[in-house]
Amino acid sequence: MKIAILFALLVNSAIAYADVPVVPESVSPDGKIHAVMDVDRDPKISPEWKGDSFPQIEITEKATGRVLVSISYFGAVGDDARPLREHVKVSWRPDSKAFGITINDRFYSSCTVYARNKKGKFVSVRLPTNYEEMTGFPTPDVEFLRPRGRDTVVGWDKDGRLIYSIFLVPLPSFTGNDPLRHRVYFEVSSDKMKLVKVDHEEGKWRGGNWIPSNAEQGGSGQPATAE
Repeated sequence: MKIAILFALLVNSAIAYADVPVVPESVSPDGKIHAVMDVDRDPKISPEWKGDSFPQIEITEKATGRVLVSISYFGAVGDDARPLREHVKVSWRPDSKAFGITINDRFYSSCTVYARNKKGKFVSVRLPTNYEEMTGFPTPDVEFLRPRGRDTVVGWDKDGRLIYSIFLVPLPSFTGNDPLRHRVYFEVSSDKMKLVKVDHEEGKWRGGNWIPSNAEQGGSGQPATAE
């Protein structure tokens, strides 16, 4: 009888664990940590979901279920009908000691970064917000931009530096040589981000088309039409 009860408890525990809304492809490189949602917009997994819920992204030890850090969901919970976990992308540094989270909504994306401090806790590391310091171009006038944009943690390079993408969409009236698409590289520690370099293409906007410099010089590049 005791064996039967124990077996039932184990089965129920396995079912409960399987029903945790795990964020896809969020396992750390060392295999010890993943991200889950405490509640999600999926009645098969989180029947307690309500329109006024305040969901959390929980960075959790896989073996124990211990929550290492809980992050308030910072996207638009009503953007579409998909479960929230399908909007979340977790990008781990190869040493499993830092990660970036990007939430992709329909027209926007935004991100946040965390790193382990000397006490072994994951703490938030503030992303820079000064566009000119990051890209070398003045902050573009929103009057000449479409109401959409994407700030994304692309991943980490072979040297363990964060790759941060800035993507803005111009109106045909936008002119100038700011490509509005930049990849910025940062060294990340638990208390700061240090800008290392920025990559972008050389050229200029004309009538809503991006004209690379090599195209104007007789190269093989083709104009890129803004979305």
